[in-house]
Amino acid sequence: MTKETYTLISDEVSIKVSASAPESLRTKRIKRTGVRVYKDGCLGISGYLGEEGAAEAARRAGTALAYKIPYPCGPSGNLTRSVTVGGKPFTPEALDAEVAAVLAALRKDFPQFVLSSPFVKSGTYTEALKNDAGLDLKSAITMHEFVFLYKMNTSASIMDGWFACAGQRYDRAAFLAHAGQTLAAHLSEVPLPAGGKLPVFFDDSEFLVKQLFASELTGMTFGSGGSLFSGKTGRKLFSENFTLYNSRQEDYLPFFDAEGVCADGFKYIENGVLRAPFADKKTAARFNFTPSGTAAAAYDGTPSTGNSGMKVQSQAKTIKEMLGGQPAVFVSMASGGDFTSEGGFGTPAQVAFLMRDGKLVGRLPQLQLSSHIYDMYGKDFLGVSSDKIMPLSNSRWLGFSMDVRKM
Repeated sequence: MTKETYTLISDEVSIKVSASAPESLRTKRIKRTGVRVYKDGCLGISGYLGEEGAAEAARRAGTALAYKIPYPCGPSGNLTRSVTVGGKPFTPEALDAEVAAVLAALRKDFPQFVLSSPFVKSGTYTEALKNDAGLDLKSAITMHEFVFLYKMNTSASIMDGWFACAGQRYDRAAFLAHAGQTLAAHLSEVPLPAGGKLPVFFDDSEFLVKQLFASELTGMTFGSGGSLFSGKTGRKLFSENFTLYNSRQEDYLPFFDAEGVCADGFKYIENGVLRAPFADKKTAARFNFTPSGTAAAAYDGTPSTGNSGMKVQSQAKTIKEMLGGQPAVFVSMASGGDFTSEGGFGTPAQVAFLMRDGKLVGRLPQLQLSSHIYDMYGKDFLGVSSDKIMPLSNSRWLGFSMDVRKM
């Protein structure tokens, strides 16, 4: 029998903003610990909150073995590693003062807008996985997340757009420059360039344009033959320049997954060739896959296949070099879109900007975008820029040639 603990700690200060002013400040420290017991190919789990309750949780986990939850792979072991990234989080007083200063600057420069935020937060997020098979992993990541929604004073909408940064460092001037470019572009209405098919760019963290891979490369679907990509391992399906890989640390995630698998850099698609699906250890064992290091679990839940840390590899060109002087569309906000089961893609773009040389120069009308998965990541794939959208986040420009029309 092997006993394992999975601990999640969130130390965070956050501020809610309403009507261009700070509304409330909250500090919290939440510690959750799951206790797992492995025996005879089964898994028993229980959990507790805070500092007290380890012995009782271990007893309940042992009792839960009677439910015969299958886990034939066994726990990870014989690995010790600890990684700490980022500096110190804001104190409550410092974050309150910073948000007030940012809002004051934006109210002065852009009085046409009302700003709000579900959260501006700073904190340290710790995960640890430890067992008596020699596994001892710990990750502590300090993050600052500044998310602001905006609407015009004259608008009847709940929101007209947003801007944000999320990273391990913060600089007021850089953030205000990014916010200022977005708000100034929103004030300048521009027509859609002629052509029908145009370069269209997204933030490379945008899940909308990658969601088909999240569903069709799930190990169980892929291995059972129900995926659009089933049976195509080793075939070149996409552009030579397209590589999709596991990027946990670049996406501010712990270097290990919920099963203790460390697979940062694991490739699902490499230079257009389909290599492997997302798979936790149990799914990998069933279909003879390799665990992808993306297993996910609640602190007191059974690990299962996840798809976090799914990133498109960037290339050597900057966004300016990629465009070569031609105008492009940047999609800031798109909801309601999806892929069909055959790979067709379509989405409205509620907020889109005209872009020149990597700069937002004006707001476009609402758009309708369409393509197909094999075109988007094949002949129409423009790539991911080497430079970031803004210096405080890891997000880059992800581009495709797409059919674009006004709604």
